[in-house]
Amino acid sequence: MRGRGWARDIISHFVIVSLLGVGLFLLHKKAMNTPELKDESWISTVFTIAIILLALMVFVFIGQVFTRVRLERFRPGNAESLARLERMRRFHLPERYRKLQEAWHDARQDLCRFYINKGWIPTERKPFDIILQRRRRIPSFGREPYVDRLFVFYHPMLNVLIVDQTLNLCERLIKRSYKTAPAPRNAIVFLTDMSNSEEVTSAAAGIVNYLCRLEKKTSLYPLLVDFNGGRLYYPIDTTLVRKPHRMFYFKARLELTRFVRLQVPKETRQTSRPRTERMNYRYPPRK
Repeated sequence: MRGRGWARDIISHFVIVSLLGVGLFLLHKKAMNTPELKDESWISTVFTIAIILLALMVFVFIGQVFTRVRLERFRPGNAESLARLERMRRFHLPERYRKLQEAWHDARQDLCRFYINKGWIPTERKPFDIILQRRRRIPSFGREPYVDRLFVFYHPMLNVLIVDQTLNLCERLIKRSYKTAPAPRNAIVFLTDMSNSEEVTSAAAGIVNYLCRLEKKTSLYPLLVDFNGGRLYYPIDTTLVRKPHRMFYFKARLELTRFVRLQVPKETRQTSRPRTERMNYRYPPRK
């Protein structure tokens, strides 16, 4: 994970690799200009091995560069860390999606209807806005059929503590219901329209830092839609999650992003209720 001295570490590694490369080149040139060494067969073997080792070092260095730049464990209580997170373009929606709550008045209901139209079935609510399940098309061999589970959770004053508590609650529910409704793939969509950008970014740190893996075959993928700031946050590091799960979550994120983008046309920012998919399902009031 990237820390305060990440740039210094990368520069120092680059200098070391460069010096080794230059030194190896000069030694090879010197050896080729020395008659006593030029015709020795072992010289070529030594330099071949040295070049291979140097190439491996360069490969490791490049991997470290991409890893350090791409992955950072953001600290919710550190202003500099939160500022870096807020500047990351990958989480930004276009500018017209700022203050999205002003154009999308029924976001929670519309989002739930959207998933219900996609075949998700509501199961329960409290303490979430809704919990949905969708049966997977794989044989169960006499056991309870596998399902995908989706939580939708809105909070007007979201912060990192609420995010952590909610994720812990999801983890307990997933484990508790595994015998009756096993769900290896789980996702939760956090929604907030809070105007305090610092608190929202702090909450987003809990999303971005989350590693998603619960057990060997079970995972939980959080998403955060920041209506006021026009951002969609998601975990950066999903390497611990199984590849099929990663592909499922990637598609789910794209699906959610497309749906959010439909709420504000490119030409004009609508102030009336946006057009969304409708059905004859009456969304029950939250108790």
